[in-house]
Amino acid sequence: MSTKLTLDLPMMVLRQLPSGFRLDKFEDGWKLADNVYFEGDSNLLTLNTFLHESEFHINGHAMLERAKEMGSRAGQRHAEQMLEQQETIPHLWRKFYLIFAGTIWCDLDDNLHVLCLYYRKTGWHPYWSRLNNDFYTESLLVHLIK
Repeated sequence: MSTKLTLDLPMMVLRQLPSGFRLDKFEDGWKLADNVYFEGDSNLLTLNTFLHESEFHINGHAMLERAKEMGSRAGQRHAEQMLEQQETIPHLWRKFYLIFAGTIWCDLDDNLHVLCLYYRKTGWHPYWSRLNNDFYTESLLVHLIK
């Protein structure tokens, strides 16, 4: 197996975490399939790749398995707090799609989705990507630093 790519990007500090979901997919009839909870006192986030050196993309299900193997996955509550404090997100992160693999939703058609953030001129925006999709080199996992 190829070696994993390494990144040299700045970290981010979260101020706090919301107690519940602000972007509540339960209202759309979706089910929560997996969710990590804020553990310990770590409030530092970093970005990691899920791709190996020779890869340009992989399926979302394979990406999720790799994220689980890596551990310390950030989830939707981390993403929502990032949206609340957008001014503190490192500028270098703007060129990436940020994946929060700690929270997985199941829609009404049994498709699994992961929350992602992307940056445009007006700021950071959330979207839910289906795990049936491929994830490419510009997509990075958000992880907690313990």
